Amino acid sequence: MKKEILLGIAAFSMLIASCGGGAAEGTGTDTTATDSVIVPTLTDYAIDTTASIVTWKSYGKVGDTSNYHMGTVKALGGNVTAQDSAGTWNLTAGNLDINLNSIKENAGEVKLESHLKGADFFDVTKFATAGFVFESIDEMGNINGTLNVIGQTMNLTLSGDVVITPETVTITVPMFTINFGAVNMPYFVAEKAMKPEKQHDPNIEITATIVANKVAL
Repeated sequence: MKKEILLGIAAFSMLIASCGGGAAEGTGTDTTATDSVIVPTLTDYAIDTTASIVTWKSYGKVGDTSNYHMGTVKALGGNVTAQDSAGTWNLTAGNLDINLNSIKENAGEVKLESHLKGADFFDVTKFATAGFVFESIDEMGNINGTLNVIGQTMNLTLSGDVVITPETVTITVPMFTINFGAVNMPYFVAEKAMKPEKQHDPNIEITATIVANKVAL
């Protein structure tokens, strides 16, 4: 009888141990599955001064669109930063410097080029560069930033197409207008005292193609 009791206690203990072991296995932490976390990465690009170009078109007297000049001005330098989040790229920062000494008129009118670089207009001896600083892209896809020219700053909102790859950034900006009278360009300030029909149009049409290449590490 005593032997049977001992055997029963041993069997009961084994049953408890078996149940306890199963419970411990069921409540343990499963380390086989982990959540994947996307970590955005930033890439820096340098402005390609050869591939980038800004074009301009200016008119004669206000309202006379038959008389105009066209030309170019070159990029001096700058940088762009883009963020890649699982293959989705966004522009996060950027600045563009423009070399005002590079102003050219398409027909090669050297006298006009000299005048534009002089004190009446861009005064390149004092303000050799203009600069654009990127601030944001709004929900409509417009590029927002500030332009600094002849020591004056103005806010700009530009439509544009931004194409970003791991190696390059290309920003294409269709025609927009800058009123250089609004930045107190001396030539247009002086003309405010003249009769309207004598005044020249201070609105200059601008287009731009800006290319930047990935900075080698």
